[in-house]
Amino acid sequence: MRFCFSFLFLIVFTTLIAPAQPRDTLTTEQLLQRKGTSYLALLRPSRYLAFDVNHTLGGFRRYRFFQGDEVHFKANREKYREELYDVSDSTFSILMANEVMNRDEPVTFKLKDVQKVYLHRRIPFVTAAGTLFPLAGGVYMLADFINNGQLNRNVLPVTGALVLSGVLFHWLSNPHIRVNKNHRLRVLRTY
Repeated sequence: MRFCFSFLFLIVFTTLIAPAQPRDTLTTEQLLQRKGTSYLALLRPSRYLAFDVNHTLGGFRRYRFFQGDEVHFKANREKYREELYDVSDSTFSILMANEVMNRDEPVTFKLKDVQKVYLHRRIPFVTAAGTLFPLAGGVYMLADFINNGQLNRNVLPVTGALVLSGVLFHWLSNPHIRVNKNHRLRVLRTY
């Protein structure tokens, strides 16, 4: 009897575990490609955009944009949010949709033409609070108005604090940084 239970357990255990094993092993290139474009750049030498930011209070920080990453910037008084296609010594290209030809075409920009870079950072709790706090403030004020039939003055400081803190957290998560002598956009190379 004991042998039957252990044999039955062995059969069930092996049928549950066996499908979880991969059939083919992945190459190093495939594993790095799954991790992202910054890891894929480790395989072969390539150029990438580096945005060096030197804040007065925060210190130095380098943001890297590799081929395939999304770049959000302002150049020639227009905003662009596209995938980085190619990087050369003093220019970079993005792919933009051409609706007439029904295909994507590369558009090249010089580094000196870029006026602002828009960063999108994921800061735990802060990024989420940037969208939730203003919403919570609006719901709080609306609920008080529906319950009392009028707008109480006691609710306005709480609602204002929630909305202002949400705007501050959104600004911290998504800064717009001008390109100038303290904040440089340059092309670097991986080896």
